[in-house]
Amino acid sequence: MMQKTWNARDQTKEALEELLKRKYKEIDGNYKMLRKVSTVEDAKKLVDEIWQTKSFANTIEIELMRREYNNGTTS
Repeated sequence: MMQKTWNARDQTKEALEELLKRKYKEIDGNYKMLRKVSTVEDAKKLVDEIWQTKSFANTIEIELMRREYNNGTTS
């Protein structure tokens, strides 16, 4: 049995908005932690994690904008 991958288009608007809020809180927490790390290697790992999370958040934002645009236009 194949497991279906996560797709933003399969989620409800409310679920995407809640997930987006959580991801931005996670990003803010990582930025706060970034100020406290002591080694450059740890800082690099945190920056990579922040960028991955931000990329995921951008995917969600684009999907929400696409839905808003499609709902506003009638063809």
